[in-house]
Amino acid sequence: MNATRPRLQRAFGESRVVFAVRDGKTRLADLYQRDPCRVLFPDPEPGNPPEAVLLTTSGGVTDGDRLKMTVEAGPGTQAVAVTQAAEKIYRAAGSADHCGIDVALTVGKDAALDWLPQETIVFQGARLKRRTVASIAPGGSLLACEMVVLGRAASGERFTEGLLLDAWSVHRAGRLVWTDTLQVEGETPTGAGFGDANALATVIGVWETPEPHFETMRTLLENAEAVRAGVTSVNGVLVARLLGEATVVRRAVVRFLADFRGRRLPRVWHV
Repeated sequence: MNATRPRLQRAFGESRVVFAVRDGKTRLADLYQRDPCRVLFPDPEPGNPPEAVLLTTSGGVTDGDRLKMTVEAGPGTQAVAVTQAAEKIYRAAGSADHCGIDVALTVGKDAALDWLPQETIVFQGARLKRRTVASIAPGGSLLACEMVVLGRAASGERFTEGLLLDAWSVHRAGRLVWTDTLQVEGETPTGAGFGDANALATVIGVWETPEPHFETMRTLLENAEAVRAGVTSVNGVLVARLLGEATVVRRAVVRFLADFRGRRLPRVWHV
């Protein structure tokens, strides 16, 4: 008699955060959360906009898990959204299934949103499909950063088996202006630009007038140490990449974002 494989419990989490202007200030207007997704609202540094800190109480995700996160900055607001810690994507349990993460970012007219999650660590044998969709209204601006680490080099682990499918799309005034997909299946592609790197950070910027920001980004990246870095402009969307060893890339990202924004990253980045 064939043994039936036990059905493993899986998570279907969701969070939704909406900011709006009330009494002349950016305030929380709506909040929805379902386990294992949670949102915290720490007091920001004096003079900084409100912060939403997203986290998963499960401590990580694996194949079969589905997470959905939505952040909306209403017209005229200024807000920052981050994650409490690095997101861990655990080894798939011997199946061809994957874990799915969907992120939706909406920026209203004359609003500004910083989406600055900490790195996503994709363990050996993990399978992740993530899709991030950003919609920016006229006059709105978005600064977003995503960092992916393939394997746990500090534990002697290399990413030689698994799947990473990381897709981005940016819509400006209802029109698709940029889309990009990174797919790694099996071993990290040393022949496709990665070399001996195990981490990639992507910074995306959308502004009404991108040119001054482009020059600032380029100058800062020229001074980035021990990473390969560059920035380009596509349909008015600025796209910067930083590639290298994970701890070095994280250090470079922290410095780059702090210098570019003119203020420290939220406290969770420094814990």
